[in-house]
Amino acid sequence: MRRTPWLHWVSILLALLVLMCVVSLHAYAGVRPKPVRHAGEQLDLPRGTFALAFHGGPDPKWTPRTLDRLRDAGVKATFYVTGAQVTREPDLARRIVAEGHQVGLDGFRAEGDLGTGLNLALAQAALADALDGHTTLVGAPREIDAGYRDFLDIATFVRKSLQPKKGVIRLYDNGTLGGDAARRLAKTRGYEFVRVSDEPLIPVAAHERFTGAVTTWAQRNGGIVLVVFGTAIGIAALLGILRTLMQLGLAHNDRRMRREEEAPPWFAPPVSVVVPAYNEALNIAAAVTSIAGNNHLADVEVIVVDDGSTDGTGEIAEELDLPGVTVLRQDNQGKPAALNAGIRAARHDVLVLVDADTIFEPDTVGQLVQPFADDEVGAVAGNAKVGNRQGILGRWQHLEYCAGSNLDRQILHALRCIPTVPGAVGAFRRAALADVGGVSDDTLAEDTDLTMAVTRAGRRVAYRPEAKAWTEAPVSLKGLFRQRYRWSYGTFQAMWKHRGALAEKGPMGRYGLSYLVAFHLLLPLLAPVMDLLVLYGFFVADAPLALLVWTVFLLIQTASAGYALRLDGESLKPLWAYPLQQVVYRQLMYAVVIQSLITAVHGTRLRWMSVRRTGKLANAPGTVPVN
Repeated sequence: MRRTPWLHWVSILLALLVLMCVVSLHAYAGVRPKPVRHAGEQLDLPRGTFALAFHGGPDPKWTPRTLDRLRDAGVKATFYVTGAQVTREPDLARRIVAEGHQVGLDGFRAEGDLGTGLNLALAQAALADALDGHTTLVGAPREIDAGYRDFLDIATFVRKSLQPKKGVIRLYDNGTLGGDAARRLAKTRGYEFVRVSDEPLIPVAAHERFTGAVTTWAQRNGGIVLVVFGTAIGIAALLGILRTLMQLGLAHNDRRMRREEEAPPWFAPPVSVVVPAYNEALNIAAAVTSIAGNNHLADVEVIVVDDGSTDGTGEIAEELDLPGVTVLRQDNQGKPAALNAGIRAARHDVLVLVDADTIFEPDTVGQLVQPFADDEVGAVAGNAKVGNRQGILGRWQHLEYCAGSNLDRQILHALRCIPTVPGAVGAFRRAALADVGGVSDDTLAEDTDLTMAVTRAGRRVAYRPEAKAWTEAPVSLKGLFRQRYRWSYGTFQAMWKHRGALAEKGPMGRYGLSYLVAFHLLLPLLAPVMDLLVLYGFFVADAPLALLVWTVFLLIQTASAGYALRLDGESLKPLWAYPLQQVVYRQLMYAVVIQSLITAVHGTRLRWMSVRRTGKLANAPGTVPVN
C-alpha cells in the first residue's frame, strides 16, 4: 500500500500548531509584559497641573461625548480601558489614540481585574489586536479618587477634586458625572491638564498580534461556539439515550424471544474451518488444537493458511499432526487472499472463518452453525470475548466487547442488519460467499465489507451468542490504538464502499449504515464536546451543575453497561472499572475515530498494522473467565 500522503501529515501538524498556540498563549499569559508603570505611583507634576484619567471604557454611549468635550476644550487625557470593552469597541479605542489621548489598562473584564498574569495578558492582547501595540500604564490611578458617588453637584465635585493642587483626577467613563466633570475641569482657569505620561504605545511583534487576534475572535464568537457546543451535546445525549432505549428494547426482546422459541432439532452439517495465519507462532498451536478438539457431531476439517510467515507458524501447525488439519503455504498476500485460498481448498459448504489468535470452546463450532438450519441465513456472527482480561486495560477491553460490540450485534440482529461478522468467530454459507465474489481486499475491515456485501445480496446474517471464542486483546496502549485505528478506518472504508445501500430497500441501508453513522461516527465525534463543556462549566464558567449532569449521565451509562454484561451472561465484578474507562479509555477511542476520519477524508491507503502477541490467553477453552 502507498505511504501516507503529505495531506495526512498536514492535518497532524495543524493540530500540533493549534496545541502549540495554546501552550504559547499560556506561557505568554504567565509572563508580565514589558516594564509597566502603575498609575497609582506618585507623579512628579508641577503645582497646578492635573492628569485627567478615565477608566471603565470605552463605552459606546459616553466615551464619544467625553472625547467631544475634551476636543472642544483642547485637553488631552488618559483612558484606562478594560480589555473586554476594547474588543467590543475597537473603533473607539482607535479614536482615543488618534485624538492624542493616552491609553492605559485597568483590567480585562472590569476595574481592577489585573490580579493575575492571565488577566493582564488578555487585556494586552486586546490592545494588540485593536491598536497594534501594548501599553506601559497598568492599573487604575489612585492618587485622587473623585468619589463620584459622594457628589451630586458638579461644582462641588470639581472643587473637591482640585483641592490637592496637583495629581491625578480619577473619573469614570460611564456617563456618571464623567463627561460634565471633564468639561468643567478643562475650563477651570489657573490649572493645566495633561496626560499621566507621554510614553507611547509599544509596537507589538507578529506573534503578539496573532495572539491578540485569536483572543479577540474567541471573545466575539464565544457565544456562537457555546451554542454549537450545546447543540453537539444535545445530539450526543439524544444518541446516548436512544442507544440505551434500543438496548432495553431490541436487545432485551431479542434475547427473550430466543429463550421462548422452541428449540429446533440440532443442526449438524459438515464444516470447514479456515484459519489465515501470519507470524502467529505464539498462538497457532492453541488455536488449532482448540478447533480440532471440538465436539461437533459432523465432520470438521481445519485448513491453516500460512500467509508467508517468517516465524515458523506453518511448521508449528504441521508439527501438531492433528487429524483433519491441513496446512497450506503461500507467499505473503494479505489476509483476504489467505481466506480465499482456504475457501477454495475447503471441501464443505459451511465455512467457519477464524483468526489465528482465537481459542474455541468445545461446542463453539456446533453452536455457530445452528442458524444455518434456516436457508435464508447466509452468515453467522459468534460471540467474541476477551481472554486476557486481567489488568485495567484488559478489563476495559472486556467491557467494550460486552457493552459495545456484542450489544450492538444483539440490537442489530433484531433489526436484521448485522454489519460485521467478527474475524475472531464467524461462519458463512459457501453460496453466500460465491454471490459476492469471495473476500475482498478493498478495505482493511474485510469482515465488515464481506458482511455488508452478504446482507445486500439478500442473505440474512444471524448472531449466535452461545458460540463463544476467546481472543487475545492488545496488552499496551500503543497496540490497542493501532488495532482500533485499523478497525475504525476499515469500517469507514466499508461504509463508504456500501453507501449505495442507502438507496436500496434492504435492512442494511435502512438500519445498518444509519446505526454505524449514528453510534460509531457521530457519537464518538460529539461526545468529547460534552467532556470539554463540563470542564468549561466547572472550572471557567463557575457552573458546578455541569459536573453533576455529567455524573448522572455516567451513572446511566454504567447501569447500561451492567445490563449488557447480564445479557451476555457475564459477571458484574468488572463493572467497577467502567467509570474510569469512560474518563481515560474513552478518550483514546475518540482519538482513534478522529484520526481514522481524517485519514479517510484524505483518501489515504492505510497500511496493515499488526499487533504484538503474547500467547498468554487467560482462559483455556471451556473454562470460566477470570474477572
